[in-house]
Amino acid sequence: MPPLYTFFVVLLLLLVVFSGFFSGAETALTGASRAHLHQLSKSGNKRAKLVKSLQEKFASSISTILITNQMTNHVIVTISTWLTINMFGEGKVPIAAVLVAVFVIVYTEILPKMLAIHSSLKFSLFAAPVIRWAIIILKPLTTLLEAAGKASLRLVGIKINPEVNKVVTDEELLGAIEMHSQTGQEEKKKEKVMLKGILDLDDVTVGKVMVHRKSLMTIDCGLPTSQVIKEVLNCPYSRIPIWKDNPENILGILHTKSLFRAMKQSELKLSQLNILSLASQPWFIPETTNLLNQLCAFRERRSHLALVVDEYGDLMGLVTLEDIVEEIVGEIADEYDVGTSGIKVQQDGSILANGSVPVRDLNREFDWSLPEGASTIAGLVMQEARRIPEIGQSFTIRGLNIEILKRQSNQINLMKITAVPDLSENV
Repeated sequence: MPPLYTFFVVLLLLLVVFSGFFSGAETALTGASRAHLHQLSKSGNKRAKLVKSLQEKFASSISTILITNQMTNHVIVTISTWLTINMFGEGKVPIAAVLVAVFVIVYTEILPKMLAIHSSLKFSLFAAPVIRWAIIILKPLTTLLEAAGKASLRLVGIKINPEVNKVVTDEELLGAIEMHSQTGQEEKKKEKVMLKGILDLDDVTVGKVMVHRKSLMTIDCGLPTSQVIKEVLNCPYSRIPIWKDNPENILGILHTKSLFRAMKQSELKLSQLNILSLASQPWFIPETTNLLNQLCAFRERRSHLALVVDEYGDLMGLVTLEDIVEEIVGEIADEYDVGTSGIKVQQDGSILANGSVPVRDLNREFDWSLPEGASTIAGLVMQEARRIPEIGQSFTIRGLNIEILKRQSNQINLMKITAVPDLSENV
């Protein structure tokens, strides 16, 4: 083979490698994890910082890669056509064109992209310096062609906003969490619950997690001191709302430590104790306060408990710091906690649930997607049924059959929840 032909064959192979490199770089730059790159850049990885900057200037990076790739491919076609004509004659050009097209598709598109998908982070870190220099060299041409493209889009009424999709949304984070927890490992599922709980703090109000006023443990400050002490000893909590005349007329929060300290100072002369004077001022918050703001407020006030009121100032319930923490880490129980979970899994897979069980607890426990417009499962059933259901009635909500088992007056006490078979899986 004449030296000139050898030179062009070698050049052709180099151009194929060059084109394949940029083709893989396009895929790698798109697929590289931004979160991983962020962590690497924080640890001082300069190439990770470079890849991050290329992703932030995504339009310019992709335009440069595409222009370089297309120019290289055109040169490959031109050289291969010239070699075919001079080595085999014009009659072989159609056959050579097909062979070159297959060769280019396999070795400059499919193979490089497969490698980039398999190791997108490593590929992007390796390719970043070359892409940066290509952007610098081709910037005038890239700017001109981008302007032509934007002008063409404006002719049909499409405007490009370069800021769109730069910010990672909550939906993207939730999707990443769901994918992260699909491995089936128990630890991954726990991580999923905790991570989703953190993201939900800004969307969930205290009204969804509070202890309802019907379930509050309170003490009448008008009782004899000995009776108050007995009530405190029988209560599993260290902070207890105290009231006068009306259980919803909360006058203060009695801390057991304050009571026992006062008992010691009075040398157990109970008649000298003024229970109301030992209580701290109650803190009232609106039921629309979200958990994130309330968590910050607890920290700022160095408080652990707040009373929840509605728009009319009526007492709705009580929320504690532990209630909010449990939204992140799950149920926290100690030896004094009262068993109020209200959920029992049957041998046949069905679930017995008290009507007072929060919908959020069921969704978190069983990975369901029940609507959380109502706080409790009983409230959800009545909301969906638009009436107070009778015993024995069943309702299907989000693929779950809910049967009413017990009802007292207008309150649903117990229900049975069973998954409805998905018939589409048998099709």
